[in-house]
Amino acid sequence: MINIKVFDTYVELCKNAFEKIVSLLSFKPNSVLCVATGDSPLGLYSLFPQQKELFQNVKILKLDEWGGIKSDDPSTCESYIKDNIIWPLGIDKNQLLGFRSDAENPEDECERIKRLIKQYSVDVCILGIGIDGHIGLNFPANTLIPEVHTVPAEYLTHSMLDKAREKPTHGYTLGMKEIIHSKEIILIVKGKTKSNALTTLLKSGITTHFPASLLMLSENLTIYCDKEAYTQ
Repeated sequence: MINIKVFDTYVELCKNAFEKIVSLLSFKPNSVLCVATGDSPLGLYSLFPQQKELFQNVKILKLDEWGGIKSDDPSTCESYIKDNIIWPLGIDKNQLLGFRSDAENPEDECERIKRLIKQYSVDVCILGIGIDGHIGLNFPANTLIPEVHTVPAEYLTHSMLDKAREKPTHGYTLGMKEIIHSKEIILIVKGKTKSNALTTLLKSGITTHFPASLLMLSENLTIYCDKEAYTQ
């Protein structure tokens, strides 16, 4: 079932999404959280330390990552997640799972992540949405690769790469199949720049040319948005 929650401000949005996370972790303390990077979920992550004790047994799974660069590059999802989730929570870095940006063989790395997901399964997936409807590194196309896969470097234009010491040679991402199979999906949509994307998501049909539309196939999708994004 799809549930949409609209809030006056981004602060209220984050507070309510955090309450959902707290409720889920109270029920299952060893949950696996798949997390997106970028600006949209940052306010939510900043609230995590308020309930540090609930996160001590969680595992954090990367939604995506750059490839062909060192893991400590300031542009990596690894660095973002450590700076905004792992270190503020004071949890062990080994609780962070996911793609290794410096893996020697990209195909082998994808297979490793597939096995990892089968081993743990995702309890909560926290997402943002691109203005073109991309989710993770699943970009609009005639067809989409459903499972974990690599993405050509020419698709990698995120502002996080502005601080990269070296250019990635490819990207990694969970596929829409793995994302949809998460037990709970929290989609955070904020600001006027995402209003067209949210309107398309809510009013258009399911299409690979707008990957976020595939989230509508989930039985447990909750959209958290602010009034600036929700211009219905």
